[in-house]
Amino acid sequence: MATLYRYLHCVGFAVAILLAACASHPRVACAGDAESLGYHDGSQGQHSCAATLSGADSLAYQGGWNEGIQRFCTEDNGYQQGCQGAAFSNVCPDPLASSYLDGYQAGYSIYLSQLEVDALERSIELKTNELEQVWSMLDAVAHNLEQSDFDPEQRSHWLDESVALTTRQSQLGAQLDELEADVSARKAQLTQQRSAIAINY
Repeated sequence: MATLYRYLHCVGFAVAILLAACASHPRVACAGDAESLGYHDGSQGQHSCAATLSGADSLAYQGGWNEGIQRFCTEDNGYQQGCQGAAFSNVCPDPLASSYLDGYQAGYSIYLSQLEVDALERSIELKTNELEQVWSMLDAVAHNLEQSDFDPEQRSHWLDESVALTTRQSQLGAQLDELEADVSARKAQLTQQRSAIAINY
């Protein structure tokens, strides 16, 4: 169940984070119980409030941080961080670092594969829009060619335009076929990749 929970979370993240390659943790005001601040920072894999404390408060902060980092530096959380495309955090103590890294690398591989799929789908969308414009322009050219009041030079221009647009239409159709085949193959690979990770975990 834990593995399924991670994968359901990971699948939903990729589209939303195309606009932000690295996730960031919100900063909090460094006021209140020092140990609680430390625990919060540790559980987020950061040291936001460490520099604002000294003496006994600094020790209390560190104690809370040591507890919080145990929550952050898990394989499951590493997987989620990688899946979201978050920058790798090198804050985990040695006993926890390897497990966190394993999860992060697995999640980040999913993130990168999803980025490739999304980029292909954006290319399909752009070329589809261009193809629709070409169709519209071909309709306009066909309408012009039906007119009888054009002189031979104008008619020749529209014929040349029709040939150029038809050529572009064929090119775009071939490119779209290739892109759609590519995105289908990449999606299949991504599904296999997720399944392989699920088996390993």
